[in-house]
Amino acid sequence: MTQLSATAAETKKALASQDAATKTWRHVIQPDADAAANYLNLNPAQGPGEATVTTRPDGQLDLLVLL
Repeated sequence: MTQLSATAAETKKALASQDAATKTWRHVIQPDADAAANYLNLNPAQGPGEATVTTRPDGQLDLLVLL
């Protein structure tokens, strides 16, 4: 299982708290599916319709996350 860095968790929390009243789509690249799932479940976890994932040609994953 891929572990996320403390920096990834801090960054997600900072992005989510920038303007809590207005959510914005953000782009994040994760190295594999485990890392992507872990990122999406970090506090604040994404709910239904708040994220989309696509595979990049290099095997990494693009995440579009509503924060």
